[in-house]
Amino acid sequence: MQCIYGSEGVIMRGRLLSSTSHNALQQRRQFSNQTRNDAIQALFRNLESKYGNLSSLIDSGEAAETIVADDGIIRTNHLKRLFQHDATAIHVQNFYNTESAKQMGEELIQESLRTGGKNWKISTSRGLESSDVGTLGQHPPYNVAVAREHQTKSSSHHDEDTEGVVSPIDEYFEGVQREFHSRRRKGTSYQLWPLDKLRLELDEAWSFGAGLAREKKDKRRAFGGGLPRIMRGPTRWKGFIHVDELGPLDSNRGLFSANIYLTMPDTDTNKHVIADAGALYIWPLGVRSRLDWYRNAVTLSSLSAQDPESQLMLRKSLGAPNVIHPKPGDLVLLCAQRPHCAVGFGDGVRVSLQSFLQYESDQRLLIDC
Repeated sequence: MQCIYGSEGVIMRGRLLSSTSHNALQQRRQFSNQTRNDAIQALFRNLESKYGNLSSLIDSGEAAETIVADDGIIRTNHLKRLFQHDATAIHVQNFYNTESAKQMGEELIQESLRTGGKNWKISTSRGLESSDVGTLGQHPPYNVAVAREHQTKSSSHHDEDTEGVVSPIDEYFEGVQREFHSRRRKGTSYQLWPLDKLRLELDEAWSFGAGLAREKKDKRRAFGGGLPRIMRGPTRWKGFIHVDELGPLDSNRGLFSANIYLTMPDTDTNKHVIADAGALYIWPLGVRSRLDWYRNAVTLSSLSAQDPESQLMLRKSLGAPNVIHPKPGDLVLLCAQRPHCAVGFGDGVRVSLQSFLQYESDQRLLIDC
């Protein structure tokens, strides 16, 4: 049915509808959409109640292993196992000099006190939401820039005076270049920024090389290589269980994250408040088919929800996690499609550097943030 909008209402097939009738039509459409959504949710709840069994999808053996390398070296065979989901995480101890990491972490804490930092937004089913983590740097994470771009385009329909306004995406790429240059400088000299070291050594270790992701069109500008993240106690959450990408595991492609730790909260101070305070939890959940995903869709959808009820349900369904206790200078690589969380703490500061790795079989490893 074709609708033509006029000054007094809506003309449908030559008949003029009043504004009241138009509002009623809109309400019926919204009700229809809600009814359809409710029916879909009921279908998945019924499917999970009959066929769901998340605990049966928890990996065991080597696929559930956290590989530990104590010599600071990223190895090709370890990367291959991680990318093909034959391991859950890699913990590279002593990746960066411990004392240098602590000093850099303290400098970033002071920077956050001067600049205030920005809240690291989490992508959830309700959109971007605040977290316990703050971020520093000359640009936001790319997902935040994209969300701002959509908001800008939406508001531009109501405001035609946008000439000379720099788009959030352009601001992101300009900030990326400033971030690269500023982090390598230390006074009048230069330093080896840990994220640069990570890029170099991934390029050396991975058979097909590694480097910054770039735009697929236009100027082919480089994406960011990672950002500092700061978490201050007391945190609101014991640990927000989430994934950074929803979907079944695929041995030919996937999203992974790299975290370099600079400052960690004191475990002795926090052990009476929260067990494993400041640690990293990762669950070796191995959903490898769309059928298994649909069978457990209700529970798995909670991985994008911050509400306490969903988090409690996840902890009960997922069971015991792999526990990693990073120290200053350590690197942790993990599959961002497996459930994970940074355990909260009562006192202290946790400073890390994070970037994301896009893996495609027999392709260059792409790094972004």
